[in-house]
Amino acid sequence: MIKSMLSKLRSQTEHAVALQKDGDFSSALANFELVFEALHFYDELGYRHETDTIRSICIEAQPTPIQTLYCHALSLFYRRNYSSALDAAETALLLSPQTALVHLLLARIHAYVNNFSAAYAACQAGEEASGVPGSSNEARFMINALQNLPGDDYYGWLSYFHEIIKPATYVEIGLGHGRSLALAGRNTKAIGIDPYQGFWKNLHYVSPDSPATLFPLTSDDFFKQYDLRQEIGTETFDLAFIDGLHLFEQVLKDFINLEKYARKDSILLIHDCLPVDAVVAERERCTGFWTGDVWRIIPCLKTFRPDLTIMTIPTFPSGLGVVSNLDPSSTVLSENYEEILAYYLSLKCPETFEQRRVVCSVGSVDKEHIKRQFCRI
Repeated sequence: MIKSMLSKLRSQTEHAVALQKDGDFSSALANFELVFEALHFYDELGYRHETDTIRSICIEAQPTPIQTLYCHALSLFYRRNYSSALDAAETALLLSPQTALVHLLLARIHAYVNNFSAAYAACQAGEEASGVPGSSNEARFMINALQNLPGDDYYGWLSYFHEIIKPATYVEIGLGHGRSLALAGRNTKAIGIDPYQGFWKNLHYVSPDSPATLFPLTSDDFFKQYDLRQEIGTETFDLAFIDGLHLFEQVLKDFINLEKYARKDSILLIHDCLPVDAVVAERERCTGFWTGDVWRIIPCLKTFRPDLTIMTIPTFPSGLGVVSNLDPSSTVLSENYEEILAYYLSLKCPETFEQRRVVCSVGSVDKEHIKRQFCRI
């Protein structure tokens, strides 16, 4: 199935090149970014010859030296070769000092090597070059997140939980392009639920060990139409991950539905519990870098379910909630659902990051401490 995914990534690259030739460089670039990110995943699985061939399709198709250098720098960035990416981007700037995209790519590269003063300076230069106020905001959000949430990103933490729990069963709600779902190991029965991305043709990643079973449904419809026990082949799940609509009420529903199939020592992870800026936590999406109001789930659970063990890991880009000591017999949340919504939807997102850390119960990033607290193994 990996070969099929690589073939699809090649087709997507060729489609992006066609978009660029038609003058739609913005759409082409969005596709190049998704492809380059996915190719690094397959690099690490030993498919470097195939991935380099796909990269070359993009780079060789670029019509100008600046665009060639930009795409080369972008490819190197996603391969984590930050030094070479920086060299390529700086060379592009020598040829065209007023190219905003190159400045903003430089900002991202500097941020990933923790040179935050240079990253913010590149953001400013990119905004000035574009002449559009606010055009660097997305890069600034990313830099802010990297600065405030150092260490492993949330994929790294997901991988860690898979490693220490070695779950026999894993449930994921909201798939993106499939990168988190692909972390499931050889002995894990994994299912993925997503009405839009729940098709292999829409995913870019697949586990090298055992592909998941996909359900192209909303999570509400899944739990109405299926018995999770039958789909995973056991009474309870070991590990679950909620990363769906980014709205508090849906996260709460997903939590209620999943807990019915949990054990006391099952682990339930929730993405986007710690927004780096209040504006990215708006319910109506007004930024590319967006968490929605998922943060509300942490104080909600702390208040209504003091029996749970809860914390938020401060991990890039927007925190990862961890919940255990689950109780499938509890009906507190479902019985008080409307009251909970009325109260928590009335709350404003705390203005400062430190306030959000407190409200969202941010804890340690010490892996051994978290293992002792949540993983009774």
